[in-house]
Amino acid sequence: MKQPWELNPALTIERLKQLASLIRNVRDDVIDLHNEELGDSARSTGLRAYECCRTRIIRAATQHEEWPWLGIVKDDGKFTFSIDSVPVRLYRGGPNRPEERRLIPCVEALSQMSLLPIEVGDAVSVIWFFAVEVDDFRYVERVTFTGFLEGVQVSCWEIPLDERVPAFSSIDTELPEPVKTQKASISVKRKDKKAENDDPNNG
Repeated sequence: MKQPWELNPALTIERLKQLASLIRNVRDDVIDLHNEELGDSARSTGLRAYECCRTRIIRAATQHEEWPWLGIVKDDGKFTFSIDSVPVRLYRGGPNRPEERRLIPCVEALSQMSLLPIEVGDAVSVIWFFAVEVDDFRYVERVTFTGFLEGVQVSCWEIPLDERVPAFSSIDTELPEPVKTQKASISVKRKDKKAENDDPNNG
């Protein structure tokens, strides 16, 4: 099984990592906002996470300096974006067995694939996905970039993600011991004896 960039040079490691980090960060931020008391459920949070990822990818595609290779093929329904014109989708789940309906590209994606360079060969027909796996708390555990050709998996690469630094330290973290300091000595300044004797109120 070949790596994505071996099948299509547009799918570079740097680009895949940049997108995977965006997806991971957005999803984890949404999970941080999950509020069961307000009425949030696993379904509502999952839908929100997907929608926020979709919106952020669409926004990123307009930031040409940072994302010059990112495009939007279809912004609703079967949301599809592109890496240097290569159509890509995303879903939550394992990378090896996506739902059969996901393997049917939208009309816009098929049109985009027909414009890919012939040098890529059969790889123009590969359907690419970011597969997002989560842990028991629904935080992102793995992001895998996977490709299927005629229903058969032809590429699968787990994307290494940099560890996120938590915004707040754990509440279990022990606080440092207080430092004891000596009290500053306080003294009342005494009047000069001569000045005291010269006071007209004396005598």
